[in-house]
Amino acid sequence: MREKLYLQLRKRSLRYAYFMFFDVEPYLADQLFIRYNIRVWFDAEYAKEGSPYRAILCHVRKKDVPGFLAALEELKKSMLICGYEDYEAYVTEYMDAAERAREEILNGKNDTAGQAIQGQQA
Repeated sequence: MREKLYLQLRKRSLRYAYFMFFDVEPYLADQLFIRYNIRVWFDAEYAKEGSPYRAILCHVRKKDVPGFLAALEELKKSMLICGYEDYEAYVTEYMDAAERAREEILNGKNDTAGQAIQGQQA
């Protein structure tokens, strides 16, 4: 089974597809996007203290999605070459946790928002 190295975000747009992927400070993905001639708009970046990995939120034209995904697949190889052996494990762990949280929200098991509203009314 192929690891999930990115997350496609649901956002309504006729022209763009939105993604979240992980990169490191030297931004290895940038060179891959240039090589694949993919124009990427970077929206936000999040980093956890003590971790070399950064969550990158971006969007690309829908017609460029296959090239973008090919570049992300090659990013995995670049990470290994540059010494980030735990990249796949880190991203897979994050994606599994995100999927579990999503399922909990959809199934009504995680009602944090409802508890916050109830707390305000008291």
